[in-house]
Amino acid sequence: MQDSEPPPRRRRARIAVPTRSDALLSRMTEAIGGPLGRRSAPGIVSPGFFTVERVLIIMVTASGILAVLFKFHCRQSGWTTPDQYSTTCWSELPNVYKDKGLATFFPYFSPNTTFDYPPLTGIIAGITARLAPGTGTGRQLGFFDLNAVLIVIMWMVTVVATARSARRRPWDAAIVAASPVLLFTAFTSWDLWAAALVAVGMLLFARRRTFAAGGVLGLAVCVQPYALLILLAVLLLSLRCGRWLALTESVIAAAVAWLVIMLPVLVLNPASWGTYLGNGLRDKPSESSIYQAYNLVAQRLGAATAGPVMTSVTALALLTLAVISIAWLSLAARRRPRLAQLAFLLVAAYSLTDKHAAPQHTVWLLPLLALARPKWRTVLGWQAVQILGFLALLLFLGRELGDGNAQHAIDMPYFALAVLLQSVATVAVMALVVRDILSPGYDVVRRAGTDDPQAGVLEYAPDRLTVGFPWTARVMLSGAAGPKSSQHA
Repeated sequence: MQDSEPPPRRRRARIAVPTRSDALLSRMTEAIGGPLGRRSAPGIVSPGFFTVERVLIIMVTASGILAVLFKFHCRQSGWTTPDQYSTTCWSELPNVYKDKGLATFFPYFSPNTTFDYPPLTGIIAGITARLAPGTGTGRQLGFFDLNAVLIVIMWMVTVVATARSARRRPWDAAIVAASPVLLFTAFTSWDLWAAALVAVGMLLFARRRTFAAGGVLGLAVCVQPYALLILLAVLLLSLRCGRWLALTESVIAAAVAWLVIMLPVLVLNPASWGTYLGNGLRDKPSESSIYQAYNLVAQRLGAATAGPVMTSVTALALLTLAVISIAWLSLAARRRPRLAQLAFLLVAAYSLTDKHAAPQHTVWLLPLLALARPKWRTVLGWQAVQILGFLALLLFLGRELGDGNAQHAIDMPYFALAVLLQSVATVAVMALVVRDILSPGYDVVRRAGTDDPQAGVLEYAPDRLTVGFPWTARVMLSGAAGPKSSQHA
């Protein structure tokens, strides 16, 4: 009787090391010993306790502590105006608790009440308001602290999901874990809940669990509606490769998840949902939007300003034009764009054209940018401009809401310039992503021969529909982009 041979051991795959491939990181690591050595084999040699994900979680923990310290003044003295603006520790969380009276009602479920945030956000706010420790004015601080802890957990979920979605490039998630802009914006609102759900949804889609992915994205829509654009990116890829099953399953699951949240609201308090939608159309543009920046300059010059309805129509028209352009790009590029690239372009276009634009919406873009273009020079430069815009907003509001006190404040022209710079920086990053799509040699994700780590069942699928650029012939890849998906499951 022959001895049975042990089963072959599964070889670990190498992972990309940004300190080797990214010129900026290579120089930044000189102070701590320089880039990882060439003779090391990350992903093959076991790192022991300090796996990539554990190191990323440690980074998030450290960043979360720093982000709380940035709010230290308001945690001690309270969120009062204009002090919370001049000290740049403003946050929507404690202000919503106080201004909306969350201690006395539950958003979307208490009769004759309204809430200016989507339904699942209202549920999160209502639950945390009930669980917040403290009494009296101290309960506002307890509400903020409880939400801050939950936001850090969502931060961790976002980072881990991003690392796993990146496949051979898990260290790209450090862009989110050690983000400078999140130190300022992570605790300003509930946006990291949406970012976490979107990241998990994209991870599930990458692992071909399309029903689960759609369900999670449906929940994300109930936190922030931008999550719908992820499904739109899947639609564009499905259109190009002619495969509709994954999209259909995801859309059905997303609709079911959305209805699970919405049906109780529509049954118990339908007026609250109608008021939320109506306010979105009737509200004036937010201070951080390009429309309000125009209105401020127009007021100073004595020119005509744009009203709420006009800005809503303009925002819809601009977004439609952007979506059509991105859809054309997805079909015209010689090589099919990656899901993360299309998702980033769509969400960036939405954040630029949205009349309710806010500085914390950078939270939406950061995980997508880490997957779409994981170049540290690009990401850090973009974040620096976003931080500048965030600080400019607070200092401008400190002047406007502080009886014109010029101390620790800036005047309107400087604020309008900061809003313009924010928009220009986002457009510049979008242009770089478009260049990566048109010239895949610039795409660091594809340099190792991979196709699309986030595409799931659509990865390596042959093209069925493409359109040509006006100055080039029509290109049909017909599956020549890489090996068949069955070889890379």
